[in-house]
Amino acid sequence: MNSSESVSYWVCVLARNASAHLESTVGSLLEQTLQPSRIIVVNDGSTDSTNIILKNYRKRWPDVVRVLSLSDEGYDIRRVPRNINLAWQFAADAGMATEYFMISGDDCSYPRDYARTLISRIMSQREVVVSSGRPRSGGSVSEEHSPSGSGRIIKCSFWKAVGGRYPIRAGWETWLLYKAQEEGLRVKLFGDLIFDHLRPRGTIHQFTYWGASMHVLGYNRLYALGRIAKNLVKRQVSFKGSLNMLRGYVQASLGSSDPYLYPLDKSFRRFVSTQQSRRIRSLTGTIMRTRIT
Repeated sequence: MNSSESVSYWVCVLARNASAHLESTVGSLLEQTLQPSRIIVVNDGSTDSTNIILKNYRKRWPDVVRVLSLSDEGYDIRRVPRNINLAWQFAADAGMATEYFMISGDDCSYPRDYARTLISRIMSQREVVVSSGRPRSGGSVSEEHSPSGSGRIIKCSFWKAVGGRYPIRAGWETWLLYKAQEEGLRVKLFGDLIFDHLRPRGTIHQFTYWGASMHVLGYNRLYALGRIAKNLVKRQVSFKGSLNMLRGYVQASLGSSDPYLYPLDKSFRRFVSTQQSRRIRSLTGTIMRTRIT
């Protein structure tokens, strides 16, 4: 672990009406054994006591906690990538030159060695540029194999190389994972490094844009429908959430006037579809070989 001692990182926390869990989130970040240089909280127009909680943190941790307060425009998950971009720009304008940055929702709690362990592992595998631990919600640990949105740590040099901002499109979280692969780099989820997602996934957004994001990103059609079917069978998300994903995928495929649902550029979408086609062929081959033996 000694190699990570001198490494610096900052954290972007996305908050809206977060009074129930915000103290657990920020508290666990402040207690990290490898402490962040800054914790930048984007307060997206909260109307509960979030403002008071953040004011208290600013008083107690003036050199660490920063708050970007936005006006209340109502809840809209489409603003999340914009808010992350705002936090990054704020950090850049403040001259924060760190090697990594971390993204967190307002409803997470991280073990004290989370950042130290994750960054140390990233440093030992130089091609890894995006990584996370595995979220646990309601006692169940996620079965996903790709880095989570919350708890995600990103290498700043890679982030700058791909433009230093998320696209304001559905699927923006997954976009970064495929972008890394397109650049010949790697992403990795470390399944043994578990953190708590205190509010069940999809409680607010109900997976409204998850299906649409598959179209925006250029998912192979068979892969997309298989992903939705898997959720329906294994109940990794709620039944309603799975139906919302299917509805969103179909509606986006038929076309939309919403810029958030415009497909990404053709070359990127082709890359995504090709990667997934290879995965399908590989999985099919494995199943066939297993049946033969």
